[in-house]
Amino acid sequence: MELLIFWDARAPAGIQSAFSREIERLLPLKTNICESPFVVTGYIPSRRQTNATSLLDSLDLYRKRSGVSGLVLLVVSEDLCRPGDEYLFGLSRRSTGNAVVSTARLGNEFYGYPPDDGDLIDRLSKESAHEAGHLLGLAHCADPECIMHNPLLLEDITRQKRAFCAACRAQIP
Repeated sequence: MELLIFWDARAPAGIQSAFSREIERLLPLKTNICESPFVVTGYIPSRRQTNATSLLDSLDLYRKRSGVSGLVLLVVSEDLCRPGDEYLFGLSRRSTGNAVVSTARLGNEFYGYPPDDGDLIDRLSKESAHEAGHLLGLAHCADPECIMHNPLLLEDITRQKRAFCAACRAQIP
């Protein structure tokens, strides 16, 4: 199975290859990264965030019009939210095979620390594998070190290992 990764022009450049290799190491998916054909929509000025549901709607429409098959992941730099959530690292919609992740809160800069591509790749890979796991049918996991544990804070993602626990790994098709 393939994971088509659309990389937004404003997402951090230069880490795509390392990111792609890590996703392929974590999941039985062949990745294909290309420039995103989307204009990022859904910006909410009062929150200074982008509605992740709007981005998934755009992915759903693109899929219908283009005939894309397989799973799709959109990587953006905008800070994501949805009604009822203060922020999101990512969001997936299993019914359509689409997911979106944001680098905004995954990079050190958001927290006032110096940039570090290694930290960003680690966190982005884990969050992307988490969302792809949902696309493959996995639910949240109680093990705080598993990629499928629901990350509410950056510390949750940092604590996760770059691996699925044995129970989640066994469920991956």
